[in-house]
Amino acid sequence: MEATGIRKRSLGLPVDIAFDDAELARVCNSDAARRARYGPEAAVTLHRRLGQMAAADHLADLHHLAAARLRPDPTDSGVSRIVSLGDHGHLVVRPRDGPPATHHDGILDEHSVRALIVTAIAITR
Repeated sequence: MEATGIRKRSLGLPVDIAFDDAELARVCNSDAARRARYGPEAAVTLHRRLGQMAAADHLADLHHLAAARLRPDPTDSGVSRIVSLGDHGHLVVRPRDGPPATHHDGILDEHSVRALIVTAIAITR
């Protein structure tokens, strides 16, 4: 049976999320550790954003989430991206598999990125 309507899309696997180091993984994967490190409001936002990222088919899907405000990291060579956590701060992510696919102009092909590494979390509030 063919999928129809809003659910009709490629049946690819969701984005795989890894973390740059064991401590970052521990904090992000534990409700108690997230709350202790970032506070209750930022912890909820971080958990929600990681869930949205994991549910995406590829990195480019995050452009459809206005709150994520996916954009290039200005401190990087063009591979890393910043994902907003709203008023609380942002995540820095990069493709896990390298070298990442790029367009003819050298810009990262976000549709080809199906695995990410969270390299940093900056909480500003």
